[in-house]
Amino acid sequence: MAISSYPTPADAGVLCIILANTAISISIVKEIVRCILHVIGIHISSWEEFSVEPSGSYECRKTPSASYMEEFRTRTPAMRYDSIYICNCPKQECSICLTEFEAKAEINRLSCGHVFHKPCLEKWLNYWNTTCPLCRNHMISEEGEEDSCPM
Repeated sequence: MAISSYPTPADAGVLCIILANTAISISIVKEIVRCILHVIGIHISSWEEFSVEPSGSYECRKTPSASYMEEFRTRTPAMRYDSIYICNCPKQECSICLTEFEAKAEINRLSCGHVFHKPCLEKWLNYWNTTCPLCRNHMISEEGEEDSCPM
């Protein structure tokens, strides 16, 4: 026969009431502290301010325009990997897909010097990532921006 930790069922109800009153008291003390901090000039956000519903201020990211993609293709023409690297260099890999370049692979070499597979870089661009995946330099230099290194 098990011994109950509560002598009567009424004592278990009292425990629930004590727990509920404790939670309410903590909530009241929290609001009092928040009001005092607000008067002092410190604002603490409430959970309601962290809503996950879209507020309409976010802009939808669509695929880049055809003119942007065409400008990228004309400024950064695709070429074969073996036309750039003909020496017995250690094997390089595309930093996007993490696979080694094959000799006949079609690649793009950015103005910063980093090399990527053409399909990998175009997929990167399709998500409106307009900077190099490694160094974050702009792939297409903006107007008035010089391509030379400032140092």
